[in-house]
Amino acid sequence: MSSLGWYWLVIPASVAVLGIVFVLAGFGHLFAGRIGHGSRRLLFGFPVLAVGTAFGLIALNTQSFARLTHESDVALVRVKTTDAATGDYAVTVKRIDGSPLVITCPLQGDEWLISARVQKWKPWANILGLDSTYALDQIENKYRTATRGNGKTITACDLSGPVPSANRMVPNAVLAWLIAHSYAQQRSFGSASYMPLADGAVYKVVMTQAGLNAEPVNDAARKANETSPSP
Repeated sequence: MSSLGWYWLVIPASVAVLGIVFVLAGFGHLFAGRIGHGSRRLLFGFPVLAVGTAFGLIALNTQSFARLTHESDVALVRVKTTDAATGDYAVTVKRIDGSPLVITCPLQGDEWLISARVQKWKPWANILGLDSTYALDQIENKYRTATRGNGKTITACDLSGPVPSANRMVPNAVLAWLIAHSYAQQRSFGSASYMPLADGAVYKVVMTQAGLNAEPVNDAARKANETSPSP
């Protein structure tokens, strides 16, 4: 979860409430026969309500992303061989970025690959406290070359957290449109990093401003990384 400033939720909610007040007052004047007063309040209230609701949904949607200031530790990845003859491994991912997720994924092949979605925001949004954010996607197996991978099994396990409430209430297409037209997002992109599968290896996954990175933690991981042949 991202730790946005309270104002990213409170201010849009306050604007939406103000819009509701004007809309209700406008209908009250209309029902009382004061057409001019009612029309003016409705003309003001509906746009204010729409703007407050839109930015409130954007703020809620960012709660599915973890906040990234400069560089953040994301997860620990531990590898254990389950069948050396077939090259099968049990890969345990423990998120260390505030999420309690711990998952063991059965993988095969030469390497594990972890991916994420990253959002970078405009400088004015950074000033208000909205740093770059990311959401882990999945971990899967990888082969060193396309030739080795052709026709082989591909296995993946989900690393994402629960869907935020805004995404359950509002279609993704609507949220994407709101974010695109808020002029707050600089760009959105996918990022991935991979390391060799080796028995006993432990890796740390780090999110930088440029995307995901992985680094060996113990000797088994360092040895596997140093001796991994180039494609």
